[in-house]
Amino acid sequence: MMLDAIDHVHVYVEDLPAAAEWYQQRLGFVHDEAFAEWYKQGGPYVIRCGAAALSLFQRSACNPGNTIAFAIQAIKIPALLARLDQSTLDYTVVDHQLTWSVYFYDLSGNPLEVTCNDYAAATPVRVAATQKTVLE
Repeated sequence: MMLDAIDHVHVYVEDLPAAAEWYQQRLGFVHDEAFAEWYKQGGPYVIRCGAAALSLFQRSACNPGNTIAFAIQAIKIPALLARLDQSTLDYTVVDHQLTWSVYFYDLSGNPLEVTCNDYAAATPVRVAATQKTVLE
Protein backbone atom coordinates (compact mmCIF):
# COMPACT_ATOMS: atom_id res chain seq x y z
CA MET A 1 0.00 0.00 0.00
CA MET A 2 1.47 3.29 -1.07
CA LEU A 3 0.17 6.77 -0.40
CA ASP A 4 -0.20 8.94 -3.48
CA ALA A 5 0.62 12.44 -2.22
CA ILE A 6 0.01 14.96 0.50
CA ASP A 7 -3.59 15.96 -0.19
CA HIS A 8 -3.90 18.96 2.11
CA VAL A 9 -2.83 20.39 5.46
CA HIS A 10 -5.25 21.59 8.15
CA VAL A 11 -4.40 25.13 9.22
CA TYR A 12 -6.11 26.63 12.28
CA VAL A 13 -6.45 30.41 12.04
CA GLU A 14 -7.71 33.23 14.24
CA ASP A 15 -9.52 35.10 11.45
CA LEU A 16 -10.56 32.84 8.59
CA PRO A 17 -11.46 35.51 6.00
CA ALA A 18 -8.24 37.42 6.73
CA ALA A 19 -6.19 34.22 6.47
CA ALA A 20 -7.79 33.27 3.13
CA GLU A 21 -7.04 36.74 1.79
CA TRP A 22 -3.45 36.58 3.11
CA TYR A 23 -2.81 33.25 1.33
CA GLN A 24 -4.42 34.61 -1.84
CA GLN A 25 -2.45 37.86 -1.96
CA ARG A 26 0.92 36.42 -1.00
CA LEU A 27 0.90 32.92 -2.49
CA GLY A 28 -1.90 32.88 -5.07
CA PHE A 29 -4.26 30.50 -3.28
CA VAL A 30 -7.92 30.63 -4.35
CA HIS A 31 -11.07 29.14 -2.86
CA ASP A 32 -11.70 25.60 -4.11
CA GLU A 33 -15.34 25.80 -5.21
CA ALA A 34 -15.63 21.99 -5.19
CA PHE A 35 -15.80 22.26 -1.39
CA ALA A 36 -17.94 25.41 -1.11
CA GLU A 37 -21.05 23.55 0.10
CA TRP A 38 -18.96 21.73 2.68
CA TYR A 39 -17.82 25.07 4.11
CA LYS A 40 -21.42 26.36 4.23
CA GLN A 41 -22.26 23.30 6.35
CA GLY A 42 -19.51 24.06 8.87
CA GLY A 43 -16.55 22.34 7.22
CA PRO A 44 -13.18 23.85 6.37
CA TYR A 45 -12.61 26.65 3.89
CA VAL A 46 -10.49 24.86 1.28
CA ILE A 47 -8.02 26.91 -0.74
CA ARG A 48 -5.78 25.68 -3.53
CA CYS A 49 -2.76 26.85 -5.49
CA GLY A 50 -1.77 24.35 -8.17
CA ALA A 51 -1.47 20.96 -6.47
CA ALA A 52 -1.13 22.49 -2.99
CA ALA A 53 -4.26 22.63 -0.82
CA LEU A 54 -4.96 23.98 2.64
CA SER A 55 -8.08 23.45 4.73
CA LEU A 56 -8.56 26.57 6.84
CA PHE A 57 -10.35 26.07 10.16
CA GLN A 58 -11.49 28.78 12.56
CA ARG A 59 -9.21 28.30 15.58
CA SER A 60 -11.97 29.00 18.11
CA ALA A 61 -13.89 25.99 16.76
CA CYS A 62 -10.94 23.59 16.71
CA ASN A 63 -7.95 22.67 18.82
CA PRO A 64 -4.70 24.33 17.76
CA GLY A 65 -2.33 22.20 15.74
CA ASN A 66 -1.93 20.88 12.25
CA THR A 67 -3.15 17.73 10.56
CA ILE A 68 -1.38 16.35 7.51
CA ALA A 69 -3.78 14.70 5.07
CA PHE A 70 -2.37 12.20 2.60
CA ALA A 71 -4.15 11.29 -0.65
CA ILE A 72 -4.94 7.69 -1.52
CA GLN A 73 -6.67 6.01 -4.45
CA ALA A 74 -9.92 4.19 -3.68
CA ILE A 75 -8.49 0.81 -4.63
CA LYS A 76 -5.86 1.15 -1.88
CA ILE A 77 -8.34 1.67 0.97
CA PRO A 78 -8.64 -2.05 1.92
CA ALA A 79 -4.84 -2.37 2.20
CA LEU A 80 -4.67 0.77 4.36
CA LEU A 81 -7.37 -0.51 6.71
CA ALA A 82 -5.74 -3.95 6.90
CA ARG A 83 -2.40 -2.36 7.79
CA LEU A 84 -3.99 -0.21 10.49
CA ASP A 85 -5.86 -3.24 11.87
CA GLN A 86 -2.63 -5.26 12.02
CA SER A 87 -0.93 -2.49 13.94
CA THR A 88 -3.78 -2.35 16.48
CA LEU A 89 -3.82 1.39 15.88
CA ASP A 90 -7.05 3.18 16.77
CA TYR A 91 -8.54 4.91 13.76
CA THR A 92 -11.80 6.41 12.60
CA VAL A 93 -13.29 6.24 9.12
CA VAL A 94 -15.48 9.20 8.18
CA ASP A 95 -17.83 9.50 5.23
CA HIS A 96 -17.82 13.23 4.48
CA GLN A 97 -20.40 12.75 1.69
CA LEU A 98 -17.83 14.29 -0.64
CA THR A 99 -14.69 12.38 0.35
CA TRP A 100 -13.77 9.40 2.54
CA SER A 101 -11.17 9.94 5.28
CA VAL A 102 -9.36 7.77 7.79
CA TYR A 103 -8.11 9.59 10.90
CA PHE A 104 -5.47 8.40 13.37
CA TYR A 105 -2.41 9.64 15.30
CA ASP A 106 1.30 9.02 14.83
CA LEU A 107 3.62 7.83 17.59
CA SER A 108 3.99 11.39 18.94
CA GLY A 109 0.26 12.14 18.93
CA ASN A 110 0.26 14.19 15.72
CA PRO A 111 -3.08 13.89 13.89
CA LEU A 112 -3.00 12.29 10.45
CA GLU A 113 -5.64 11.86 7.78
CA VAL A 114 -5.65 9.63 4.72
CA THR A 115 -8.31 10.81 2.30
CA CYS A 116 -9.80 9.66 -0.98
CA ASN A 117 -11.36 12.42 -3.05
CA ASP A 118 -12.91 10.02 -5.57
CA TYR A 119 -16.04 9.52 -3.51
CA ALA A 120 -17.91 7.49 -6.14
CA ALA A 121 -15.06 4.98 -6.47
CA ALA A 122 -14.27 4.86 -2.75
CA THR A 123 -17.80 4.19 -1.49
CA PRO A 124 -18.18 0.62 -2.81
CA VAL A 125 -14.57 -0.18 -1.84
CA ARG A 126 -15.18 1.13 1.67
CA VAL A 127 -18.46 -0.82 1.99
CA ALA A 128 -16.74 -4.02 0.80
CA ALA A 129 -13.90 -3.50 3.31
CA THR A 130 -16.45 -3.00 6.12
CA GLN A 131 -18.36 -6.15 5.15
CA LYS A 132 -15.13 -8.16 5.04
CA THR A 133 -14.20 -6.98 8.55
CA VAL A 134 -17.66 -7.85 9.88
CA LEU A 135 -17.57 -11.32 8.28
CA GLU A 136 -14.15 -12.25 9.66
